Amino acid sequence: MPSLTGFFGDDKKLSYIEQGGRMKRISFWTIGLILFGFSLSGFSQTSPKAFLGHEVGVDRKLADYDQIQAYFHKLDEESDKIQVINIGKSVEGKPMLMAIISSTENMGKLDEYRAITKKLRDARGTSPEQAERLAAEGKILLLITCSLHATEIAASQMSMELAYDLVTGNTPYDSESVLKDVIVLLCPTINPDGEQMVTEWYRKYVGTSYEGTSMPWLYQHYAGHDNNRDWFMFNLPETRAVNKVLYHDWIPQIHIDEHQMGSTGARLFVPPFMDPPIPTVHPLVWRGVGLCGMSMSYDMQKNGHKGVVHGRSFTGWWIGACDDTSWLHNTLGILSEMASVKTASPIYIEPTEIPNAYVEKRMQFPDPWLGGWWRLRDIVEYELTLSKSLIKTAGLHKNDFLMNFYRMCREAVDIQSEGQPFAFVIPPRQHDPLTMRKMLQILEMGGVELQKAHEDFSADGKLYPAGSTVVLMSQPYRPYAQALLEKQKYPDLRQYPGGPPVPPYDNAGWTLPLQMGVTCERIDRPFKAKLSPLSLNSFASAAAPEPDAAFFLIDSRINAAYTAAFALLNAKVQIHRSRETVHIDDYTAAPGSFVIKNTPEALSLLSGLVKKLDLPVHSLPDIEGLKITPLKRHRVGVYQSWKANMDEGWTRYVLDDLDIPFTTLHNQDFQSKGKNKIDLKENFDVIVFADEAAEIIKDGKPSPTSPYASRYTEGPPEYRGGIGKAGIDGLKDFVAQGGICITLNNACGLIFKEFKPPVTDSLERVDRSKFFCPTSILRINVNNRSPIGYGMPEKASAVFSRSLGLSTRIPSGDWDRTVVASYPNDDVLDSGWLLGEEFIARKAAVVDTRYKKGHFILIGFRCQHRAQSHGTYKFLLNALLYPETD
Repeated sequence: MPSLTGFFGDDKKLSYIEQGGRMKRISFWTIGLILFGFSLSGFSQTSPKAFLGHEVGVDRKLADYDQIQAYFHKLDEESDKIQVINIGKSVEGKPMLMAIISSTENMGKLDEYRAITKKLRDARGTSPEQAERLAAEGKILLLITCSLHATEIAASQMSMELAYDLVTGNTPYDSESVLKDVIVLLCPTINPDGEQMVTEWYRKYVGTSYEGTSMPWLYQHYAGHDNNRDWFMFNLPETRAVNKVLYHDWIPQIHIDEHQMGSTGARLFVPPFMDPPIPTVHPLVWRGVGLCGMSMSYDMQKNGHKGVVHGRSFTGWWIGACDDTSWLHNTLGILSEMASVKTASPIYIEPTEIPNAYVEKRMQFPDPWLGGWWRLRDIVEYELTLSKSLIKTAGLHKNDFLMNFYRMCREAVDIQSEGQPFAFVIPPRQHDPLTMRKMLQILEMGGVELQKAHEDFSADGKLYPAGSTVVLMSQPYRPYAQALLEKQKYPDLRQYPGGPPVPPYDNAGWTLPLQMGVTCERIDRPFKAKLSPLSLNSFASAAAPEPDAAFFLIDSRINAAYTAAFALLNAKVQIHRSRETVHIDDYTAAPGSFVIKNTPEALSLLSGLVKKLDLPVHSLPDIEGLKITPLKRHRVGVYQSWKANMDEGWTRYVLDDLDIPFTTLHNQDFQSKGKNKIDLKENFDVIVFADEAAEIIKDGKPSPTSPYASRYTEGPPEYRGGIGKAGIDGLKDFVAQGGICITLNNACGLIFKEFKPPVTDSLERVDRSKFFCPTSILRINVNNRSPIGYGMPEKASAVFSRSLGLSTRIPSGDWDRTVVASYPNDDVLDSGWLLGEEFIARKAAVVDTRYKKGHFILIGFRCQHRAQSHGTYKFLLNALLYPETD
């Protein structure tokens, strides 16, 4: 029911309004007219409580995604202030909803206001005088995204009540007035698959000892919690859908992403953020974010919501997340983080369980919450208050926010600060040209403007050929383009002078060309070139295979070559790999390139693959004298524990993205059935273990000394345990018989502990105050004549994230080893932050370890990190196609 108190304002009695500085009594006839107006508008809408049969946020009750969808569609039918649209589909095919909420008049002019926003963004065609007029005429577009992390489910529930309150006027301010200046874009959840999964899992175990426990699988099919690190790669369809809203279709000036955090600290975090800020963000973004955050804090306090903090825990350093990618697009990106319950189950927090930092009053935290019961409804009420506060602030500062958006975009176009790049150039000749094209596509999806050079040109004293891609920094989304293309230098922050480092919230470096293995050069001084906007369709298509060729060759430097190799092997086409460089006229292919004999079936398949992948295929007249090794189609298994491992999900994503078939393996696939021991080699040739602790893989739970041990809770019996001793023995037999076992990053610890190879992790016992490398990009040297290094350049970059420095020793008995990649002697850091370079210098990064007839491939970093590091995919891909002999 609409709040009459809200209609008149917080402090006014029902029979009075404030007019001209005097309190004037109004008649019952006037009140009757007001009530009649409410009956036509507010009272005709179905409340969430009436629709669901329970209050939003009540203990142990959740609305699933199907119910949320149905409720929003019902509101759409009942009110002319809301329109519900689909913005895309999830991985599992669920529609992604966005509700557009504003005044009735605005709802009829949405296209007009979107056009105004686009004119303000592209400041090159808009003068300051025109911008002033557009700002006065335009409306603020405010995007609210809820429950990106599906276990942080309160916001998805709250969204129903927020929508209802907005269309019925149940707000602590004059919503009719505010919605004349604000168009709210409300996404009830941007992870609908997860919202449904979490709800169903929770309902299944309500009333049992497993109530509120975590699911044993990822709540986003591939990424789980890492779906909030995909906001510059756009791997996931959910990310792509919201990205179109943010930077192409709607272009909101304000965006808040509503999350939850741990239970025993503050009740709510809102900005301002803590240090460090990412340097490329315009100061007006930080000031605007601070204004919105402090207004929210003020309104939270006014409404009696305790425990609100700012300036702690969450930094202004970009991590590729949903809210903070907005900063780089001149949008006020705001993060809220609520203290959690056990999904929908209340928790009681003893006062002594709250850390001192959240008990003592500080300027960033003036009103601590000191313990007691904490419920889902508490989260809902906090989030309703902060969401309405933000909408109010947007309306109050409408003209300012619109003009500041214009100013930031105009400065990005017009002003080059000293020490900033003029452009970046991506030459056409690349190690893997198809991956370069993918990078350009990624940049374009993020709103980056790309130019093509039609003639040779000179820049910073170097000649670049026609066909080069030029990214001029004079463009509205300059901060984003620069942040992606340049190398990062994370500030050396310490707890005290000379003390331990203050770790970043997540990554310290992310440079996209380094991750993808693409040559991209920074240009500091202005230059002249004949440029025009680049169309990604303008690249020449690969020629069809020559039908009369005796043999075909596909270069191993191209990631897509491995897609082709698996497709051909699946069709039983015979393939070999070269063990040396192959020279064809004026083209040179790398060792490990794929050699295919021309048969009708091979020609037909290759023709289709060329068309699908745009993959260059070269003709070979003969293979006389060429050193080659036969390949067979390896049957691939990927281990999946019951601990919802994000790296395992990303591994599946990479394999699916490259059309490489595999089978998911669980604990029971490694264990004996009765008296019969499982023979892994009967069913698999390669088994992959993604980054995961050895104790999780073997026992299903962290070791008692692990920092995660205190947070570990056992799930239902069918989702417990690991591969066990039987699995270890089976894995050893598997490799001894000729199988390939691939371990990524910390999964290598399983091999160290259980198999004692001639390899160890030299960093395992190093004091992390002496060696510290939060997710950063390091240089590596590669032996690309090794089967695991095929197709790699001699010098590359690798993402180091809680990774290893491998030390090898002279083997004995059934063991041998080959170092495939290692860190250089010095200048190890490429992008990010590294302390204690001497501890990682000259250590191995990838080791091919032979055991009897098979191999343990130890990849000491995440070579497929978040499906971003395309430049090191080949370490994994080569291991999947290890030649029968080498």
